[in-house]
Amino acid sequence: MWVWSKLSAAKWEDAWEERFHGNRNAVMTWLKGGKSVRVDVYCEEEVQALEIAAQFGGLVKEVADKNWVALSADPGPPIKIRGSLLVTAEVTPPGLRELLELHEGRVVVSIPPEMAFGTGDHPTTAACLRFLADEARARKGRHWRMLDLGCGSGVLAIAANLLGAEECEALDFDPQAVEVARHNVERNEANGVQVKEVDIREWSTEQQYEVVAANLFADVLQVSFGKIRRALGPGCVFILSGVLREQWAETEEAGRTAGLDFEVVKKKGKWISAKGGLA
Repeated sequence: MWVWSKLSAAKWEDAWEERFHGNRNAVMTWLKGGKSVRVDVYCEEEVQALEIAAQFGGLVKEVADKNWVALSADPGPPIKIRGSLLVTAEVTPPGLRELLELHEGRVVVSIPPEMAFGTGDHPTTAACLRFLADEARARKGRHWRMLDLGCGSGVLAIAANLLGAEECEALDFDPQAVEVARHNVERNEANGVQVKEVDIREWSTEQQYEVVAANLFADVLQVSFGKIRRALGPGCVFILSGVLREQWAETEEAGRTAGLDFEVVKKKGKWISAKGGLA
């Protein structure tokens, strides 16, 4: 077994939590004095740890290989979203068949914890999934397309496709996230999803989508609202998440300045999620 480690200022705790949430082999430790944290990610192969180091710096070292199977064997309980969706870390065909039988009528999405954000259990992802399930129900029987900005594991676009969106475009700047998302698309047979490696800050589009979701940090959202506004047409919906409470006032103001309106705002712990559209 190998471990990647990095020391970081405590103010970046939320960013590291977002980046590695859902990976049960990631550990964050506060250091004495409270000004720094150490982030450790345990990997089965050295190349996995080196890939993280290539992105974020830090150190890679070999550690004793023990209890690895016990650490990763239990997929944990599935996450129920409204009455229509079930997100699970289960990947085995027998396990997935059992879930389908136990939760008849729900769409089951298989997203194992890997090196990409978005397994469904983080408050920001779960909030997006609830908004998305509501929209899918409201749009049942109609043609709709979905855009997922900062797709991470691809869970939002995959869920949208399986819930009825005919076309879904999923974008992320992280090549590792893009690779994971593509594997998840294949795993879930979400044939209407296209995953692309794109930096949202440099992204532009001439297309319009019925539903746009962005689970991003506040600073990225704020500079992207103008482009997001152009991707929305009449009657379309914009879902956002990933904003800390203390960042919401300036984020909401930036959205309104760009021509967006947020009619539903949800608070969960330290996080804000919202749904809206054109002002």
